[in-house]
Amino acid sequence: MAAYGALVSLTHTIDQVLQPPPAHHFIIDRERIESLRERVVLLLDFLANQSFRRSKEVEDLEMRITDASNAAEDIIESNARNQIRAKYEFFRKMRSTLKNMVHINVKRDIPMIVEEFVFIEKELRNIKDDKVTEDEQSEKSPTVSSPRPLSGGKNTMVGFDEHLIQIMSMLATDESDRRIIPIVGMGGIGKTTLATNVYNNPFIVEKFEVRAWFVVSQECTGKEILLGLLRQVVTTGRNELEMNDDDELGEKLHKTLFGRRYLIVMDDIWDIKAWEMVNRFLPDNDNGSRILVTTRLMKLASDVGSCTPYQLNLLEKSQSWDLLREKIFAEGRCPVELEVIGRKIAKKCRGLPLALVVVGGLLAKSERDHWKYVEEDLTSSVNNQDDEFCMKILLLSYIHLPIYLKPCFLYFAVFPQDIDIKVSWLVRLWIAEGFIRQCKHKSLEEIGEEYLEDLIDRNLILVGKRKISGEVKTYHIHDLLSDLCKSEARKHNFLVFAKLDKTKASSDMLSVRRLIINGGRWKKIKLRASGSAATTRSFISFFYGNSSSYSARRFILLRVLDVVDRYPQHEILKLINSRYVACMGSLSMSSSISRLWSLQTLVVDEELTLPIEIWQMPQLRHVKAKTISLPDPPSDNAQKITVLENLQTLSTVGEFKCSEEVIKRIPNVKKLGIVCSTVGSHCLSNLGFLHKLESLSLAFDGTIGRGNMVFPSSVKKLCLSECKIPWEDMSIVGSLPNLQVLKLRSNAAVGQKWISNEEEFVRLKFLLIELRELEIWEADSTHFPCLEELHLRTLNLKEIPSDFSEILPLQVIDLNLCSSSLLTSAKEMSEERENLGYDALQIRYSSLGVLTILVKRGINLSVRDGRIRDPYVVIKMGEKRLKTRAVIRNVNPDWDKDFTIVVSDPCQPISLTVYDQYKFNLDDKMGDADFDIRPLVEVAKMNPNGLPNGTVSTIILPSISNCLAEESSLVWKDNRVMQDMRLRLKNIDCGEVELQLEWSDCFSYYKRS
Repeated sequence: MAAYGALVSLTHTIDQVLQPPPAHHFIIDRERIESLRERVVLLLDFLANQSFRRSKEVEDLEMRITDASNAAEDIIESNARNQIRAKYEFFRKMRSTLKNMVHINVKRDIPMIVEEFVFIEKELRNIKDDKVTEDEQSEKSPTVSSPRPLSGGKNTMVGFDEHLIQIMSMLATDESDRRIIPIVGMGGIGKTTLATNVYNNPFIVEKFEVRAWFVVSQECTGKEILLGLLRQVVTTGRNELEMNDDDELGEKLHKTLFGRRYLIVMDDIWDIKAWEMVNRFLPDNDNGSRILVTTRLMKLASDVGSCTPYQLNLLEKSQSWDLLREKIFAEGRCPVELEVIGRKIAKKCRGLPLALVVVGGLLAKSERDHWKYVEEDLTSSVNNQDDEFCMKILLLSYIHLPIYLKPCFLYFAVFPQDIDIKVSWLVRLWIAEGFIRQCKHKSLEEIGEEYLEDLIDRNLILVGKRKISGEVKTYHIHDLLSDLCKSEARKHNFLVFAKLDKTKASSDMLSVRRLIINGGRWKKIKLRASGSAATTRSFISFFYGNSSSYSARRFILLRVLDVVDRYPQHEILKLINSRYVACMGSLSMSSSISRLWSLQTLVVDEELTLPIEIWQMPQLRHVKAKTISLPDPPSDNAQKITVLENLQTLSTVGEFKCSEEVIKRIPNVKKLGIVCSTVGSHCLSNLGFLHKLESLSLAFDGTIGRGNMVFPSSVKKLCLSECKIPWEDMSIVGSLPNLQVLKLRSNAAVGQKWISNEEEFVRLKFLLIELRELEIWEADSTHFPCLEELHLRTLNLKEIPSDFSEILPLQVIDLNLCSSSLLTSAKEMSEERENLGYDALQIRYSSLGVLTILVKRGINLSVRDGRIRDPYVVIKMGEKRLKTRAVIRNVNPDWDKDFTIVVSDPCQPISLTVYDQYKFNLDDKMGDADFDIRPLVEVAKMNPNGLPNGTVSTIILPSISNCLAEESSLVWKDNRVMQDMRLRLKNIDCGEVELQLEWSDCFSYYKRS
């Protein structure tokens, strides 16, 4: 319900006006504003504890709630904006009349809004009373019957074979106690299809003496469920059963099932109460009886099941195509000419069986010319089939959401499809929009993350990436659920999507609270600042354009600005009510930043310069930029200390002064990024007072001493650079009890030998070492007992401690720009683990080596039409394209140009082409050749150190399989492998090119450089 979100947002706005930052004092009618807040809270509590059937009457009341909430916010925020403008811009005429204007608006409008809320609450209570009466009558005369699963035919089960085997095994296991097996997954993923195939399987039919199936609708009563089950297991007449109450029906069901092996399927459960009511009447006969439950709700599945919930996930690409093909073609064969487009259509269904089945049914009845239309607009094709059958199934998940989650779920409509959404990004936007209701002892961010977990449990959103700690880092949403969000959002006027490709803004752009730009530019768009345009509160654009010159002046009450665009300071300072500002480029904010009285989040992707007034903005929650210039806070004597209690993110601050005065003003910061650069400016022991700090990035700029470092025990993630901690002092890091991620970047530690200590790094899961000095590392498996990933970069380390093979959680070793001996060490560890019966390690070895190509000269190049050429050479390897200079009028040019390529795949072909440079026309080809570096790499792998300079290891002769003009020798020189070669050009009458190749492993190359 978008209306609930509007109410919560209104409570935040009221609270901000009643308790403004120290720099502001608003002239308000406090009594009337507090009265409004009380009424809003009462209505919120009532809505949160009730549920309503979807109806035109309820939807009309929702719209009235939204309109009334928005109107109240308009009044309050407009007055706040006017007062701040009067204070900072000295509008004398405005200031002289401001007090009277505020009182007139509040006295006239706020009481009317309070009366509207009273009326709405009364109407909602009447609807609720009517619903209770209907429920009581339904209990007396149930009419809902339970559809049985189809016993004939065969539902398509492509991709479900393994699931079928697993579920049948769980049903047929030897355990005699009654087992409850939940199947959980998003709507349309195939839970009912799987349960039906299990239920009708001949083995299951024979095994269970009694079987019953009931589809539990969202409005089902306990009596309806009991009646539905009894009608399948007893022969008593329908009327006789309906005369009984719940307990009598339950007792009859219990007696009927007692002593018999039964299988009960409870399909599509939404409410734990329905299960609890029926469960007490299902006996445990100690004979292997089973109950199969399907649901979309993970928490419910966990609560009802005696087994771990069986999760159904989206199909793989190949399974999706197999299912779609089987639905379209009776014999499962697809004509060759349709396979490419068919696979594209299958991919767009994103692995959802329901979508694949619906699309398959459509394509089976369509001409082949229609396939292209379906591929281009899959969503419309799905939704237009069978009276939007697919969307109605998915809509049930939205309808059944708790009211506080509905606006948060609808907000997923904001984001483009196929995008991974960062948790922090989404939650900060929710907070700025005012969707999250404050709860004691929890921050708004913590509540927002709980909301996301709830949406995951309901299978409405999907986990993208997880952090090493197991916490979710990114989410994404299935395309069809994204379309559902967009449809419902438009329906409730929750937001509007627009493309800026017209010279006049549409009416919905002028009246919506949230405007999402899908493309285009503001150029020539006509949009007035007066009237309804002032109601827009959120402006979000995912496309680079000219938004910066328009949105601030046209949407004067804007609260959320999130654009892929540069944005000038003076425009941002006009957004007086802004809560969230994110833009590109650099910003240098003046003292006027304090007028942004509601600002919570400020994000720029380059430099951010802040004035001293930033220390008087306690509403700030997140400040993030590539580099932040942060002034010293005002002295304690200058004015009353303002503590930024809400500030949780501050990153990355250049020339950070870790003084006591700074630390005590940011006591609750959780994520801190700092760079220290001058002696005496950093008392790093003060970091120990940040008791809520979880993520710290600390770098030193220059050659200063690190001083006395103290890290708070709360730190979970630590990234260090240029700190120059001696390895023997690494206990200051290793002793941190909650540390899970440690990144030791360039010169974070110094010394050639690290001897790890016992009882340190006890919870560390991720370790990155990026140093050049470390050569010896002594440790055993007890030193890093929880390590899961080890990343080593640019190291002179010869081997990984061999005992690491016994660290059972270890899964990944990632080597980058390291010696080949380190790779050998990792492989030996992996083999040892396999010999011990454990899983092999996942070893990644990137940037295999560095290839240096010296293009020496051309020999007897072709002459065309008597004209001597201006030749140059182009070398291509993959996407890399390297070019020499052109040598004017010379068929025997000396280029003497060397190129360096980092090579990850030596099997990739390398081509050489000679061109003639034309000034007024396309350059003309003068022949081409290709060459193979694999022999060079193979010799280098032999690592023949100690051989005399000039030792020839291999000679390659010219042949039809290569372009060599003469034999080519691989020579060992100065601990490097070199190869001279002369290539004969193809596709031309004459010409050769002379090269010299050199191969080095990455570590050796960078060590030399």
